[in-house]
Amino acid sequence: MSVTVVGSLEILEQLEQKETLMVKQKLGLLALLAAILLMAQTALASSDAGSHHGGEPQWWIIYMLTLWGLIICVFAQKRYLVLNEGKLQPAFTELQKFSMFLLAGAIFAQLWAHGDPAGYTTTMHAVLFSLPDNVDVTLHFIVNDAFMCLFFGIAAKELTEAALLPNGELRGLKGFIPITACLGGVVGPALVYRKICTPEMSSAWAVPCATDIAFAWLGARTIWGPKHPAVTFLLALAVADDFVGMGLIAAFYPQRQIQLTWLLLVLLGMLCAWILRKLQVQDWPLYIIAGILCWIGLLYAGLHAALALVFVVPFMPMQKRDEGVFANGESEHKHDALNQFEHSTKPLVDTGLFFFGLCNAGVVWWGVSAWDANSTAVFLGLGIGKVIGITLFTVIAYGILMLFGKAELPTSSSGKMLWRDVPLAGLLGGMGFTVALFVASAAGGHDSLKLGALASFVYLILAVAIGKIFYRQQPIN
Repeated sequence: MSVTVVGSLEILEQLEQKETLMVKQKLGLLALLAAILLMAQTALASSDAGSHHGGEPQWWIIYMLTLWGLIICVFAQKRYLVLNEGKLQPAFTELQKFSMFLLAGAIFAQLWAHGDPAGYTTTMHAVLFSLPDNVDVTLHFIVNDAFMCLFFGIAAKELTEAALLPNGELRGLKGFIPITACLGGVVGPALVYRKICTPEMSSAWAVPCATDIAFAWLGARTIWGPKHPAVTFLLALAVADDFVGMGLIAAFYPQRQIQLTWLLLVLLGMLCAWILRKLQVQDWPLYIIAGILCWIGLLYAGLHAALALVFVVPFMPMQKRDEGVFANGESEHKHDALNQFEHSTKPLVDTGLFFFGLCNAGVVWWGVSAWDANSTAVFLGLGIGKVIGITLFTVIAYGILMLFGKAELPTSSSGKMLWRDVPLAGLLGGMGFTVALFVASAAGGHDSLKLGALASFVYLILAVAIGKIFYRQQPIN
């Protein structure tokens, strides 16, 4: 009898804790919403400020957004807890998972650009100071050429593990289908774009070739569940896609006149990283110093400096087995330099993407920079091109493997990927956003290209809607 009473009391206590938790969640969301509305109001008020200052830099908005961002991060980290998979986690973790910082930055960029386009443009491109050889440092330069080094560094980390470590998702025959599908996800969008774009913008064909890993993962997880092999397939495809995208940026979109002699500095940085690895140095900041040499070399060589860490990350000491692309908690319990680099920098990257969205998504949907044929080319390239390209090349890869008797779609302990999953994965791959915006900036920063990249967010919504309507089975947990 006493056991029953005690058990009942424990159940009631658990229910009470859950109710308290729900209240905290609601309060946290309300506080976050209030902060967003306040920032939105301030951003919209910039139009009045801009009208009086004739498009002068609005630095006070940057200061305000930074302050509010810090406040939100502190409260989200310390105060408002959410229940995730049976565990209490800071709300900050959930904000990271759903790329809320990037979305918030893009939203504010839109509000600011439509409220005060001159003030927005001037603030983003106002020269703060100049580096040798007339390299102007602006807020846009700091974000795209310096901060994004960390973003591409983390992408390089996942690619390195997937390609080099045993059990990596891109290693051997296991990676043949995702890599081939990735190539289809490049060829398809490029062909669609070249068919629709204007002749003077034909060189920007790489813009719709990009896939946003974070949003694609979010959509895939929502449709299939976290452990479905289709999720792994899409993540492996997206990681390979990022590698191709980085190569396209370096090869086709130089930032100034090419000076190959500066690439010797890149080689020096790689040599330093190699020496550190041979000495078994596990302190990842020392590898960043080698990355700085690569950054300077790429900058003055005329190539995109944001790719600097791509040449250093593969030299960092790493674990002996790959636990999967963006495996949960992987970097927390691994003490190798590569995982510690990700563990230390990823929160900064996820929050800093707010400023990437702020600096790159501020385009106006009407007027001089209105939607045009190039916007349509990017949008349809990401949608139609990705779906057809990924699906067709997956079929081709499967056919090639059949010749060797090893044809099989990705599987896991939770199930098997079906053919009907492939086009939907392709549609999720059409969510360009972050990398597409970056390539658009590298390709000249034309607003029409960015409009098409921003509009690709609709593919995430469409894919999730299709998944919920036509996929009647329960997600695999």
